[in-house]
Amino acid sequence: MTLSYWIMIGVSVASCLLVLFLIGRRNERLIRRDWEILLTPKGEKVYDAIEGRVRAEIDMADLSFEHAVVYRELGTTEEALRLLDVGYRVIEKFAPDMLRLLAAMATFSRMVSAIAPVRPLRPRDFRLVQVASLAYLNGMLHQFLVSAAERYRLKIYILGRSFGLITRFLLRSIQNLGSRTADADREWEQIQAIREDLQTLTDESLDSLRVLLTAVAREDRQDLLRQIASRP
Repeated sequence: MTLSYWIMIGVSVASCLLVLFLIGRRNERLIRRDWEILLTPKGEKVYDAIEGRVRAEIDMADLSFEHAVVYRELGTTEEALRLLDVGYRVIEKFAPDMLRLLAAMATFSRMVSAIAPVRPLRPRDFRLVQVASLAYLNGMLHQFLVSAAERYRLKIYILGRSFGLITRFLLRSIQNLGSRTADADREWEQIQAIREDLQTLTDESLDSLRVLLTAVAREDRQDLLRQIASRP
């Protein structure tokens, strides 16, 4: 067999795989569209309550970081570091709360018969290379999983790992800024990247919560709704 024959075979296989991938993406979008129904009033109330708590904590931390940036620009380094530490203390409490919420979401997703398709995390949405790498992993493994529930739990797992990773990086940057040998500009730039990635991870987590609550609403599972509402 000639080289041109094998090239033709390779191109044909690649074309078929591409077509199957595009068809799968189109079908997933159609299914997701069919799932986009309004939450029940009780489901909306649960979502609003959890979102309110989550937003309040992340906004408090972000406000501390924003003030720290202002003090740094004014040359008041000591006060800037103090405010960074305040922000970190908030995140130190916020991250475990988010991990518990994500773990509960993964558990509850096993208690519903069906769940809407979710999109994997997009690497371009993140600034930290390490978190973007986890998003790449999410996108790659997403293609190998069959059911929407498996893909949902994969995304939840990656979100949890990303929160843990970001918390460690934030602590390291703040500790480095306390050292005279640290590259202050680089550390402040990384802290800004962490702030943005934290917001993105929070948005993705809340979107995943809404997906779960929609599945619960479709099945009218009031017992699950009450359990989710009781989560921190």
